Amino acid sequence: MPSGLAGMARPGQLTQRITFQGETRTPDGAGGSTISFGDIATTPTVWADVFAIRGNETDAEGRLNAAGLYKFTIRNRDDINEKHQIVWNAETYNIRNVRRMGGRDMYLVIEAERGVAA
Repeated sequence: MPSGLAGMARPGQLTQRITFQGETRTPDGAGGSTISFGDIATTPTVWADVFAIRGNETDAEGRLNAAGLYKFTIRNRDDINEKHQIVWNAETYNIRNVRRMGGRDMYLVIEAERGVAA
């Protein structure tokens, strides 16, 4: 079964290390807050199968911007949602969709986007 095509990876296909980060709000002293991201507390780094779904480039104000949609397949867990982000190969990916197939499924499929604002 080719990686990324059928939606389910086998354990041997989980060859990439990814890290999950969560949002932290810190008071800025002026009544507002600053948002930053840090590794989640419970097992932030896991093995994943990574598959590029699509990518595109745009030219805005003389700057080339590249974005891409990726599918990350990991072993099932219930603490990841669309408020988190993924760091893979020193790049940040904003989670757009977490597909939960039920509590007994072996894997979790996450769609995340690179090169776009959260």
